[in-house]
Amino acid sequence: MIYASTAEEAAGTRFSRVAPDGGLLWRSDYFGPPPSPKSSNSVDPKMLSSVAWVPPSPGEVRPPQAFLVEQEENAVVHPHFHFVDQFQVMVGGSGRIGRHALAPVMAHFAGGSTGYGPIVPDACGLQYFTLRASADGTGAQFLPTARARMEERARRYILADPVHPSTPEALAARDDAAEEIVLEEPDGLTVRLFRLPPGAKVALTDPALGGGQSLLVLEGAILHAGKPHGRLSALFVPREEAAFMAAAGPAGAEILLLQYPQPLNG
Repeated sequence: MIYASTAEEAAGTRFSRVAPDGGLLWRSDYFGPPPSPKSSNSVDPKMLSSVAWVPPSPGEVRPPQAFLVEQEENAVVHPHFHFVDQFQVMVGGSGRIGRHALAPVMAHFAGGSTGYGPIVPDACGLQYFTLRASADGTGAQFLPTARARMEERARRYILADPVHPSTPEALAARDDAAEEIVLEEPDGLTVRLFRLPPGAKVALTDPALGGGQSLLVLEGAILHAGKPHGRLSALFVPREEAAFMAAAGPAGAEILLLQYPQPLNG
């Protein structure tokens, strides 16, 4: 089953919480179960998450998650970790993560129980997607408060090189499809950008090579399930599905593909 949601559909879920430093932190849920409670306690670094983590049982498949976070000025997300692998993709504003500057469009991958942050917005704010192949509803596990909850596993954090979407005019004028490899690791972890001219149909990377794929439409639109999915639409393709057939709309499409590592059990 392919999961998909447009920015317009997700906008109806948008809500805010007050960060400890005073700014508002907004979230819009695209698909999957809620990633954390709606209370402002869930963004307080002094609080332990009230939702217990229960690891998947053998053979259990949990749904994916996709949600958009908008940090206003002073809405700092303090250092933390999650229990599952995830990508985050910066799509607007500017700021930093740890010591690294952030600007659109940049992706980073954080393995489960890998600490990262803080995520600090500039005065203009910062907007990014969080994308997961397997849901985690426990919210941020802040450090050092939740350090004892970290699982014993290899830490993994990668910040990919930025990509630069075309202008709408340049995309509409394209006459050929192109694929750009942004990040590629031996275990299937990859980030790729597909640039499709108007009306093109292109099979994307085979999801069986990794652990499923999240897709973000960065410019233009694709046609899926009988309707257009425009800029900032999000999709998820499980590894059991065939390669996603991307059908560009009349203005073309640019799609960021984020593939998760292969499962440890193959």
